[in-house]
Amino acid sequence: MSDTKHFLEALNAKLGEEMGLTDWYCYDQTAVSTHGANSGDDGPIHSNPEYCLAHTPFGGTIVQGSLLLSTFTSMAKSLVWPPGDMVFRLSYGFNKVRVIQPVKTGQNFRARFQLKHAEAKDAQAALVTLDVSFEAEGTPGTVLAAEWLAYLRFSS
Repeated sequence: MSDTKHFLEALNAKLGEEMGLTDWYCYDQTAVSTHGANSGDDGPIHSNPEYCLAHTPFGGTIVQGSLLLSTFTSMAKSLVWPPGDMVFRLSYGFNKVRVIQPVKTGQNFRARFQLKHAEAKDAQAALVTLDVSFEAEGTPGTVLAAEWLAYLRFSS
C-alpha cells in the first residue's frame, strides 16, 4: 500500500480535529513598513502611527491582510501530520479568506488549524483542506478566517 493511501487513511480518521495551534507571532512596525514598501500596500493605516492615532480607532498602525496571509506557510510547520514519506508540500491556495478584525502592529497573534477534508490527487499526492482561524491577544473572537488548501507529494 502506498504512503499516500496510508497517509489519507490516517488523516481521514482525524477529520474535524485540530491539527495544530501555533506559537505566537508578532509583526513590528519595521516588518509592516517593509511589507508595505514591497507590496505597495503602504498607506498611512499601515505606515503612520501618528495618523492612526488621530484618525482611526486602532490606536496605531495595523498589519496588512496580505502580510498575515504570508504567515500561513511558516505557521503550517507546526502542524502534526500522520507518518508518511512526504517529499514536499505546497500551498494550493484558498477557497475563502476573511479578515474579520484588524491585527494591530506589535500585537501577538496565532492560528488554529482544523482538518476539513483530504483526498488523493493521484497515487503520490493528496490535497488537504484546512479551516484556519487567527486569534490576537486582547481581541475577542476570530481576527482572520480562511479555508486553506495544501498539496502534499509523497515518494510512493
